[in-house]
Amino acid sequence: MVPQTIKLLISISIIFCLGLFSSCYYDKADKLYPNRTCDTASVSFSANIQPLINNQCISCHSSAFAVRLDNHAEVLKVANDGRLLNALKYISGGSKNMPPTAKLDDCTINKVEAWIKRGAPNN
Repeated sequence: MVPQTIKLLISISIIFCLGLFSSCYYDKADKLYPNRTCDTASVSFSANIQPLINNQCISCHSSAFAVRLDNHAEVLKVANDGRLLNALKYISGGSKNMPPTAKLDDCTINKVEAWIKRGAPNN
């Protein structure tokens, strides 16, 4: 009787663990919620672009790196020559894919693109 109870407890534990681990996953917000709106009309350097760079880029792209992104003038250089958008969109042709760990969500890329199309102002 005891071995049967142990087998049952082990089986229930295995099923519980499989359910627990299979329900956990990581996905992109724009894939999970495709109908959410992306406001690209009010994009600014100080509110959108600089925080993105500070969170995703500056640890590598500071004064000690060949491609600097530590101020507006440096960001403007790579924005104007197309390297910034090509890197974020993972478009080949001289630029590396950035960030290298995972592509940014579409809304964030669209905001950077809208900012660049408006002349990449320092606002």
